[in-house]
Parts: sequence; C-alpha cells; structure tokens
Amino acid sequence: MAHKPTPQSFDAGRDIAAASDRAPLWGRNVRLILVLLVLWAALTFLPVYFARDLLFSFLGWPFAYWMAAYGAPLAYLLIIVAYARIMNGPED
Repeated sequence: MAHKPTPQSFDAGRDIAAASDRAPLWGRNVRLILVLLVLWAALTFLPVYFARDLLFSFLGWPFAYWMAAYGAPLAYLLIIVAYARIMNGPED
C-alpha cells in the first residue's frame, strides 16, 4: 500500500523554497492569461460592434454572419491551442 503524506511528514521549508521558485512562472502565466483574455474579448465584441460596417457578401451570406458562425469559434480554438503549446514549453 502506498504511503500517504501526513501534515507531520511534510517539509514546510522545502515547500516555501519551491513556491518562491515558481513565482516568476506564475507571473508569466497570469500575464499570458490576461493577454489571451483581452484577445478573446476583442474577437467577441469588435465584430459585433462593427457588424453594420461589414455588410458585404461573402459566398452569398453577410460577412458578419461568417464572422459569428465560423470566425469567432475558430479564433477561440486557436487561442486554446496557443495557450496549451505555450504552457507545455519548448519541445526538446
């Protein structure tokens, strides 16, 4: 049977040192999340705001329809893929 760590067996000093080593990585992660969140908001609200200006036809449908039906979900998927690739780090 596997040994479960108990609070008494936990090395608190080592955890504090490990947490301070992770602080720069966490800050980078938060900045990345904020940048991607701003990109998500722009991709969500800017096409809606400018929808009346996007009145030209694209393959027989209004371009605003194509942006909402295909462009935004594809952009959201690309944001998720970018976040996953960045968080996985460089390939060795």
